[in-house]
Amino acid sequence: MLSNQDHQPNYHHYLEGGGEMGRLIRDYDWSKTAIGSPDQWSQSLLSTISIIISSRFPMFLWWGTELIQFYNDAYRKSLGEDGKHPTALGQRGEDCWPEIWETVKPMIDQAISKGEATWCEDELLPIFRNNQLEDVYWTFSFSKVKDLPGQPGGVLVICSETTEKVHANRKIKNTLSELASSESKIRYMLDDAPVSIALFTGPDFIIESANKQVMKEWNKGEEIIGLPLALVSPELNGQPFFDLLNNVFTTGLPYYGNEVRGMLKQQDKLEEFYANFVYQPMKDEKGKTKSILMVANVVTEQVVARKKVEQAEEMLRLSIESANVGTWRLDIESNTFFASPRMKELFGYAPDEEISLRDTLDQVHADYQQQVADAVMSSIATGKDFSITHPIVGRDHQDLRWVKALGRLYPLEVGHPAHFSGMILDVTEQKQDEIRKNDFIGMVSHELKTPLTSLIGYIQLMMLRLKNPDDQFTSTCLSKANLQVKKMNSLINGFLNLSRLESGKIHLNMEHFDLSQLLKEMIEETNPTLHQHTISLNSCAAVTVHADRDKIGAVVSNLLSNAVKYSPKGKKIEVNCQLSPSAAQISIKDEGMGIKPQSLGKLFERFFRVETKHTENISGFGIGLYLCSEILEHHGGKIWVESEIGIGSTFHFSLPIPN
Repeated sequence: MLSNQDHQPNYHHYLEGGGEMGRLIRDYDWSKTAIGSPDQWSQSLLSTISIIISSRFPMFLWWGTELIQFYNDAYRKSLGEDGKHPTALGQRGEDCWPEIWETVKPMIDQAISKGEATWCEDELLPIFRNNQLEDVYWTFSFSKVKDLPGQPGGVLVICSETTEKVHANRKIKNTLSELASSESKIRYMLDDAPVSIALFTGPDFIIESANKQVMKEWNKGEEIIGLPLALVSPELNGQPFFDLLNNVFTTGLPYYGNEVRGMLKQQDKLEEFYANFVYQPMKDEKGKTKSILMVANVVTEQVVARKKVEQAEEMLRLSIESANVGTWRLDIESNTFFASPRMKELFGYAPDEEISLRDTLDQVHADYQQQVADAVMSSIATGKDFSITHPIVGRDHQDLRWVKALGRLYPLEVGHPAHFSGMILDVTEQKQDEIRKNDFIGMVSHELKTPLTSLIGYIQLMMLRLKNPDDQFTSTCLSKANLQVKKMNSLINGFLNLSRLESGKIHLNMEHFDLSQLLKEMIEETNPTLHQHTISLNSCAAVTVHADRDKIGAVVSNLLSNAVKYSPKGKKIEVNCQLSPSAAQISIKDEGMGIKPQSLGKLFERFFRVETKHTENISGFGIGLYLCSEILEHHGGKIWVESEIGIGSTFHFSLPIPN
C-alpha cells in the first residue's frame, strides 16, 4: 500500500477547484482503502471524482462496504450541514442514514451486484437535517463504477431533491381538478340556464355549442351542433341577424340588441318573436375574432303584452281627448300632483305650468271648497270612489264653470306607490240646462200653486155647503176631487222643493214639536185615502225634535204613500218609533214586493225608479225618496232601507234630539 503522500502528486490536478471536497480527498488516508495506487485507477474513476466535485447536483460515491467515499458540496448542502457537523465519510449506511437506509440499500446492492443502473423518482425519504426530521422527496440515479478493469468498485449516486416540484405538481393537479370541476359546473349551469346561450365559430357561424333553452326556442335538437347557422335556420336570411353577426366578426365589437323583432320557423310556420341579446366576440391571443358568443332572452310575451297596454292607453288617450276630459293624479307618498293640459285649462292655468292640488282647490268656488276637500280626504281615507259636481272659477279667465270630478284610490302595489287619480269633466252646459229646467219647474210649480190653492178652497167650500145628505153622488165626487187636488198639491210642492234644493235656496222653518204627534196626524190624514190597506202605529213615546215640521211631515207622507203604492191590497203597514239619547228613529214597514239588492244603492238618487213589470203602472217621477234624503240631510239626519224580495221593505230615518 502506498501512503497518501505518495498518491497526492499524481491526482492533485483532478482535485483543483474541489473546495471542501478537494480537501477531503487530499487529506483522506488512502492506506485504509482497497482502491490501491491512484496510478492504477481507471480513467472512469478519475472522471467520476471530477464530476462529483464540480457538479451542481448532489452526488456521492459509494465504495465497498462504506456508505460514502466522496461527496460534493451540493450533496453537503442537501443534508443541511453548516460546517460544524462531522462528515459522513467512512460511515456505514445504517449509521449515517438510518431513516432511509432500508430504501437506499437495495438499490445500491442491485447496482453493484448486477451492474444495472437504477432510477428512483420522487421518492419520499424523511431526512434529519437542520435539527429536525423533514419529509423530503428525492429522485435518485444509481450507476456502477469500476475499480480495476472489469471489477465493480462502487456506485455513483446522483440525487436531486424534488420536494418543491412534487408540491408544485400537486398544486397544479389540484388546480386543474378544480378548474375541471368548475368548468363542469359552469357548463351544467349554462346548459340549464333560463336564457339562450350559443357559440358560433368562424365566418360561417358554425354552431359549436348551444344550451337547452336555445334548442327549445329554435325547436331543434342536438343534430344542429356542428352545422352552419344559415343551414339550421334559413328563415333568418333577409332578417337583421346575419348582418349583425358579420359586423361583430369583422369589427370585433360586441352588439347589444333590445327587443329586436324576428321570425322563426315553428311547426312549419313562421312565428314572430322579440328578444334582448348580445353578440360577444371571442378572440385569440392575437386579438382576432374566432367565435361569437350569443346570450339571448326571448321577451315576446312581455313585448306583446306591453304593446297591447300601449294600444289600450293610446285608445284611452284619444277617447279622453275627444271627450275633452281632463285627468289628474296624486302620489300619496310624495304628495306629487299631476294634471293634464286640459285640466289646467279648465282651472285657468297654462298647459306647461306646474300646479299642485292646493292650486286646484283654490279655484273651486268658495261655497264648495270645504266640501270638495272633505270629499277628497274621505276617499283617500276610506278607499271609496270620489264623485262630486262643483263650480270652479278660472284663475286667469275668471270664467265660472261647472265640473264633475271622478276619482279612485289605487292602493300600494309591488313597485308602484299608492296614488289617487281620476278625471274632470266640464258639465257646464248640462248644469246650466239643469238650472234652467229647475228654474222652469220652480216657476211653473209656483204658477200652478195659485190656481190650485183656489181650487182646493172652492171644493172645500162646496163640501161645506152641500146640504142634501142624500145626494151621495155629489158628495162622493167632491171627496174624490178633493183627494186628487191634494195629490196634485203634494206633487207641485215636491217640484218646488226640488227646485229650491238644487238651487241652494231651500228654506227650513225650524221649530220644536212633538214627533209622535206628527206621526199620528200623518197617519190620520192618509187613512181616508185607503180602502184596502191598514196603517198601525206602534207605541211611540212623546219626543221633541227641532226641525221643519212641514218638511218632516212631507217625508213621512211620502214614505207612507210609497208603502201603499208598492204593497198588494189587504196588506198591513206598520209605523214604529225608537228613541235613543241622541236621536229618534222612525221605521215604516210594508209587506210589498221588495227591492232587488242592486237597486238599493241607487234608491235615493234623483229621478231613479225601480223598473219591473209590477211598477210599470205605478205613477211617479222618481223624486220622492231623493227629496226625503235631501231634507233629512239638511236636518243632520239620515235615511236607509232594508228589503227582501217577496217579503217587503222597511224604510228607516232618524232625526237628532236636541239636548
